[in-house]
Amino acid sequence: MDVIWRGTRGLTWSQVLPEVVRIARVASSPTVVVIHAGGNDLASFPLAELLTLMRADLDKLPGFFPVMRLVWSELIPRSVWRGARELSAMEKSRRTLNQRISRFIRFKNGVVVRHHRLEGDNSGFLLPDGVHLNDAGLDIFLDGLREGVVQAPHSLVDAVLNQKNYMIYILKPHEKPYQNMQLGSYKG
Repeated sequence: MDVIWRGTRGLTWSQVLPEVVRIARVASSPTVVVIHAGGNDLASFPLAELLTLMRADLDKLPGFFPVMRLVWSELIPRSVWRGARELSAMEKSRRTLNQRISRFIRFKNGVVVRHHRLEGDNSGFLLPDGVHLNDAGLDIFLDGLREGVVQAPHSLVDAVLNQKNYMIYILKPHEKPYQNMQLGSYKG
């Protein structure tokens, strides 16, 4: 199994769909697409507008990849939300966004990854900037992504296991490639 890592530091939601289009133009259809994005938009967009945009874009993905399972990686808490005035309001928006997008993904037969170990006070897993995860936090985060990929329904996985080439695309803003994935090789 091939894993293609498409990490973009500072990723905003408006960059997700163009990245999917780029992938669709140059690669075969992936089996699993993992998306972790939207956190950098919470302070810039009204929540209702961001939710509408995210749902609309997520609805378009099957048009690019007809045999695909979507894995949504929920946004994790931060101690700093750039451009935000109130941390508690941002935390409430993050929880609401996670709840609504997770419900949407499940309705679409996708998989949701909730990073339980990073919920609550995760300051010990953040870099001093209060936004990005340190190495220990990234290891926990990436373990969650691996579990999400493994949870992808067997019916979809069985459909591609007989093929010689199939891929997983991971769209997320972190820098560390998922080297711990036991499912296959990393190409990036």
